[in-house]
Amino acid sequence: MNHVSTTTGQKHPQCYSSQLKPFYHGATSRYTSPSSGKCKRLVVQSVNPSSTSDWNERNVRSNAPLSTRLAYWLTRMIFSPSNETFLWLFVWPLYIIALLLPSKGHPFTIHYKPYLRRFVGQLWAARSPREYSLRARAGEDDVRVRHVTHALYPRILVVFDGNTRSWERVNVEAVARRRPYVAVSYRYADVIKFGREAIIERVRYATLDQGFDAYWLDLECLLEDKSQDLFRMSDVYRLASFTLIILTDESVWSDWGSRVWTLPEALLSRELRYMAGNNAVTPISLIQIASLAYRHHDKESQIIHSYGLGKDPLERLARNLQLKEAIWRRESFSSQITSQGGNSQGRYRAEKVYALMGFFEHRILPDPEETELQALARLFMANDNDRIADRMISMFPKDRSTINQWYTNEDEYGAKLWDIEPAVQVIGITSNGSLVLDGCRVAAIRWKNFPSVAFATRRSIRRLLALAAPYVALFLFVTSCAIISLGNEEASASANIYGSSSGTSPSVAGGGVILAFSLILLICSPVLTCYAHSGRVVLACPWLIGVKGVISAQEASDHLYGHQMGDSRRTLYTPSGSPLAKPRESDSPFREGHVLQYEAALAAPPFDPIEGHMFTLVDTISGTIYYFRAHRPPTVCLFTGSEGGQGRFVLASEECSRSELRRETVLRMPTFISAHMHTCDWMALGGKPQD
Repeated sequence: MNHVSTTTGQKHPQCYSSQLKPFYHGATSRYTSPSSGKCKRLVVQSVNPSSTSDWNERNVRSNAPLSTRLAYWLTRMIFSPSNETFLWLFVWPLYIIALLLPSKGHPFTIHYKPYLRRFVGQLWAARSPREYSLRARAGEDDVRVRHVTHALYPRILVVFDGNTRSWERVNVEAVARRRPYVAVSYRYADVIKFGREAIIERVRYATLDQGFDAYWLDLECLLEDKSQDLFRMSDVYRLASFTLIILTDESVWSDWGSRVWTLPEALLSRELRYMAGNNAVTPISLIQIASLAYRHHDKESQIIHSYGLGKDPLERLARNLQLKEAIWRRESFSSQITSQGGNSQGRYRAEKVYALMGFFEHRILPDPEETELQALARLFMANDNDRIADRMISMFPKDRSTINQWYTNEDEYGAKLWDIEPAVQVIGITSNGSLVLDGCRVAAIRWKNFPSVAFATRRSIRRLLALAAPYVALFLFVTSCAIISLGNEEASASANIYGSSSGTSPSVAGGGVILAFSLILLICSPVLTCYAHSGRVVLACPWLIGVKGVISAQEASDHLYGHQMGDSRRTLYTPSGSPLAKPRESDSPFREGHVLQYEAALAAPPFDPIEGHMFTLVDTISGTIYYFRAHRPPTVCLFTGSEGGQGRFVLASEECSRSELRRETVLRMPTFISAHMHTCDWMALGGKPQD
């Protein structure tokens, strides 16, 4: 969906809205306006604005009520005079005017600002057969193969003909079904060193020596279009009478075990035998092979015991994930597999996924053009019982170089994949590798300034009286002026009638007393206004506000609600919501964050080449502040799951040219705030960033 100008100079859209309306703009960081749905240039408030960023930066701005901000300044000058105190007389009239002006704040709502964009592109692969996808063409439809479960025979076997005393390639599946055969595993380095024919000769000798007259060896049995062979590879070894491992000598076990396919070949076989050099064929157990051939035996011991001893101490989800990691630790030699004629076959970029899929109930048709992430997504969607992809969306990768991608090996917060309870469903994948999600609850993050937040504090008679006092003082001031004016008129009329003044009129005297009282009250009004707006915030309009840089919880409260009198804490530090979070321990009877996380974030470098800039996020619903690192300001917050009593919220930046989101970080926030988010249409998350 990334459009550029043609040589004719005609402008082409850079992105499209949810209503497919085109937008024309440059290649700078953008965001979707939560009020209009338009694509706009991103403006970010920053503690230390920079002019070299890909987005516009400006100083942190507060939209707390002007009267509250002026009242605090006047109060501070009263109790802590400085060289600016002489400005008090000039600021005080502005404060009085601000009291009288109507507030222009946002109305109170129960939801965060919505995200008004959806994924409008085409799916590359879809979960549902009813959805069109770019790969849904002849020979690339997974739906028709999902009913096949571990029951496919080899397409070709090499069979010994006793009459002609020769070996022949048989491609009749009925013959393969009736004939016992040997599956062969080997080192490709031996093919390079000794030649293809030498390996084949040893295989044929060992096959006959063990009383069999048929074998399967990929050097001879892979067809030019090997997608179907990769699809049924696990069944080839599962249905073989035994698997024969061909080695040059006993010292090359570790080299053999480092190949991608040797792990499923060994784990899925009924029986294992090996021949080292010219020695006799010898049976060997999986436990023995593991100690000889697997360099990461300690990490793979549970898998080996599960298959080698017939005991399964692992749940299916844990086993499949450990199998995935074990295969990914091995080397891929797909580009070196030769065809029947000895020519190199095309490389399958997702070969490791195809080696893994033999352990799943449903498999996918291999595609030489797809990436590993695309193949993994298809495999996980085909086997949705464990919702692996749905869970991975909520994980926070330890390896920050993969933060933009949806796949995650290890979680920064120490959670396992099965600890995540997903709240979204993966319904497809894009050609860019992004997962398309359905059922997301999403909120927009505000970056340009602190908004005017509607909020309520704990009610009390004293605060209500303090809130009303300035307006009562203004009323008394106007009333006293009117009384004095009327009294002066009466005195003037009396002097005209009687020819002399009778002294000060009682009305003027009374008006003067009221005027003096009102002026004293007006002078004290800034203090009363500060007190009236102080206290614990019991209810606030939902907002997510971001700041580039680090601000304290008190500064966030002041920007949101204005300054207060007293020590009521309106914004708290998170105890466990980000990697920088630090909880208070035995020194507090309450679960709350420690101020040390602010000090640590403040002392940290503002930019890290791997993890990015330091940012602050403020949530008004829970009254919590979070510190995190990201390369771009995340403009969207997605609720994707829950774990350990907290929700998992993915903070993502927008790539509008593809209508996709890029994961910037993952925070642990209270689950209940997701109820204040709007449910969104399809969202694409986690693909390769645009260069």
